Amino acid sequence: MKMTIRFALFSAAFALLSVPSAFAEVDCAKLVQSIKKAVAADSSVTLQVVEKEITANPGCACEVVKAAIEGSNADAKLVAAIVETASTAAPQHMRLISQCAVAVAPDALANVQTVLAKLDPNSGESAAVTSTAKDAKGPVPPAVVAANPLDFPGSGVGDPPVRVGNNPGGPGGMPILPWGPPPTTPPGGIVPPVVTDV
Repeated sequence: MKMTIRFALFSAAFALLSVPSAFAEVDCAKLVQSIKKAVAADSSVTLQVVEKEITANPGCACEVVKAAIEGSNADAKLVAAIVETASTAAPQHMRLISQCAVAVAPDALANVQTVLAKLDPNSGESAAVTSTAKDAKGPVPPAVVAANPLDFPGSGVGDPPVRVGNNPGGPGGMPILPWGPPPTTPPGGIVPPVVTDV
């Protein structure tokens, strides 16, 4: 009985914790409408509105960026400025902000990537480059060529050769002694021609 009451109280606490997140979604929807109206009325305050709203509501960063871009009919340069302002206001949502901006304005992809490279230069897929081509001291190793998955097995680079067919000497493979007469005797039924001295 005591465990049942504990579980009931525990689940009630989780239910109460999820209620504010439901209100946050409604606030984001209201926030989007107010941002679109404010930016459409005066597009010169776009960056100030974005910074103010994202600082106050970092969970609605994606919606704020989309609303600012759509409300101001932003060109590629303004989209990049919006992404930069939003990313500095909520750096933990930088990737989300850039993806939302590109989703609304795909023609500004290069500008958004430039802003991301400026704000977070070492966040790419590969490690940070610490040397340049001038620092190279030895020969450059040849590039590894990957095998084409449509090639025949064993024909790729570095693959061992593959034998197709039965294994010699194994079950169903080539027998130790070949079938038929020895290869030095002529086959039966064929008489060799008679050779005469001419």
